[in-house]
Amino acid sequence: MSEIITAIWPLLCLSMLPLSVWYLVEARSVLELIKSNHPQVWLELGKLQIIKNNTISNSFKFMVFILKADYRSLNDYTLLKKGNLLRVLLIGGYLVVLFAFIAPIVIGRL
Repeated sequence: MSEIITAIWPLLCLSMLPLSVWYLVEARSVLELIKSNHPQVWLELGKLQIIKNNTISNSFKFMVFILKADYRSLNDYTLLKKGNLLRVLLIGGYLVVLFAFIAPIVIGRL
């Protein structure tokens, strides 16, 4: 078991950077769609942008908005597709990070 975890762990660690970059690119696209097509929602999210006005509370609001899939209620097909992808990237990224930091602890106990 530990050999499998040891073999997979470097790949997961290396996947974090491209996954993060992909998430940021998609998040920017989703934020631009929300800003242009749903300005009231964009205001409710705190006028969030990737670089400017990116506070912890604004980022948290956006992550909750994505995780709860609140974008589905906006009836915007393009936003729905991009939001679903962003949600998968966000959940997948959390799982990769969780495994990458838990795996060494598990290996140490085996």
